[in-house]
Amino acid sequence: MKKKDIFTPGMFRRLLVPSLFSSVGLAFANMADAVVVGRRMGTVGLAAISLCLPFYMILNVFMHGLGIGGSARYACLLGEGRPKEAVACFNRIMRTGVFLGLLLAIFFHLFLGPLLRFFGAASADPAVYAAGRSYLRIVAGGAPLFFISYQLRYFLCSDGSERLAGVGFLLGSMANVLAGLLFVMYFNWEIRGAAWATLLGVAVSILCYLPGILPSGNGDRKLLRICFPSFRAGEVFACFKTGAVTSSQYVFQMVFLLIANNVLIRMAGEEGVAVFDIVQNASYLILYLYEGTAKAMQPLLCTFHGERNEKAADRTLMLGCRSGFVAGGFMAVLVAAFPDAICRLFGMESAALIALGSRALRLFCLSSVFAGIGMLLETYYQSVEEERSAFALACLRGWVVLLPCTVLFSFTSLRYFFWLYPVCESISLSVFLLWRNRMRKGVADFDHNRVFSATIQGENEDITGLAEEIGNFCGQWDAQPRQVYFVMMAVEEICMSIVAKNRQKARNATLQITLIALAEGAFELHLRDNTEIFNPFSLHSARAGEQSGFDMDALGVTIVKQQAKDYFYRNYQGFNSLVVRI
Repeated sequence: MKKKDIFTPGMFRRLLVPSLFSSVGLAFANMADAVVVGRRMGTVGLAAISLCLPFYMILNVFMHGLGIGGSARYACLLGEGRPKEAVACFNRIMRTGVFLGLLLAIFFHLFLGPLLRFFGAASADPAVYAAGRSYLRIVAGGAPLFFISYQLRYFLCSDGSERLAGVGFLLGSMANVLAGLLFVMYFNWEIRGAAWATLLGVAVSILCYLPGILPSGNGDRKLLRICFPSFRAGEVFACFKTGAVTSSQYVFQMVFLLIANNVLIRMAGEEGVAVFDIVQNASYLILYLYEGTAKAMQPLLCTFHGERNEKAADRTLMLGCRSGFVAGGFMAVLVAAFPDAICRLFGMESAALIALGSRALRLFCLSSVFAGIGMLLETYYQSVEEERSAFALACLRGWVVLLPCTVLFSFTSLRYFFWLYPVCESISLSVFLLWRNRMRKGVADFDHNRVFSATIQGENEDITGLAEEIGNFCGQWDAQPRQVYFVMMAVEEICMSIVAKNRQKARNATLQITLIALAEGAFELHLRDNTEIFNPFSLHSARAGEQSGFDMDALGVTIVKQQAKDYFYRNYQGFNSLVVRI
């Protein structure tokens, strides 16, 4: 009996909850500096932090580019049953990240003054410039720590350790907030205390992530681990190219920050930049929830794309959009309802500034609906390797629409400048959807008629019927009779062994089968089930005729094991996943 897909929603939920917790933690961590500094130093501290934001954008281009692209390749390689290549990719990306972090730390220390002036501090009050210099010197020195922390988090999520990644990130964020309160408010280190608190939070996250890659005390060998493969510049560049579709937005965001900071300094001085910084920090509360949803989608989308399971990938997008709208929309309504309280939280006391900040916050909340849709669609297209669409959307949101509109709104007053947010996001999304609808589809790189998929109840008659359907499918792609027989045998024997193992359990087994007819003539079988942790290829049987140890189920699986070109098992997101090539 054919069954509906129970795997995609279950896997998505397991990824979504820790990812949203991490996003909330990240939002509070990013806001912590501005909150404590704003309450201690007022608009001077807020303006100084805003002027240093381009540093984080430069960092994010490489940090997220390598992390997103590397973890996406890692998930795809595991989905294709190539664990050794996946682990090697992880180590190459991590080494590259540490090296780039060191280079950036040295570069910022050598050219700290000129870079600050380039960021817009030259036109600021001397007190703002001095505060920005103190802050930037400390956080730039910790650039390698940022690379290690964020890249580890991406890979842990793709490896199925999303709970560890979420807990580590949340604990690091809490450490950042508490240390900020202690260093800034109690020790009176002012903006230097906020910088040191940021690095302490990153270090705490790294310590929490280490159990995910280091050997456990009982000697178990983890899949995600440290090793020293030879460096492959081509693979690293390919990963960065994939991740750059998303991380390139930080280049555009840096340009936007440079223009906006300089415009607002001239338009209203440090107070205008302070209002802008409040909007930027409040945006984390909303957009990071959409981003957290997107990060929950990404490893599943990459896995399903590796399996050529289009239906599961589309359902993941649907679940992501629904969850993103609920979480992000709720937070947007909350911010729009209490903008005055948020302005006061950041240390604003002037009634005129609070009124201006409240108006700006409400305008941003309006724009967040369009921004959230764009973020989710961008992640989807990137994960299923439709890089053209992902890049087009990133460019529209990042600079094609944003930068001209920023220049245009710079000729208005401070009261109207923040209409920039809803205007840009709505135009960007509308243009993309029109382009996507009218775009002439290119030649597909894969014929999806080569994919057979089904989800069945674990009953013997269902398995037998499925094997016959698979035999007919193999015949359509000119498989030799012997190959057809072994593909049918693989499906039947593996499924039967899973059902037999689960027979004593109360719940029924549900199995999801995807079979791909590869271009080179081989067949790739992906099998997922909801039973207890069990690798069918771990079964052993004595020879027929021997008095003990003979197991018919194990004997059939052993024959399949011998005939298979290769195979790979893992328990991923609570379900058994097996890849077999025949």
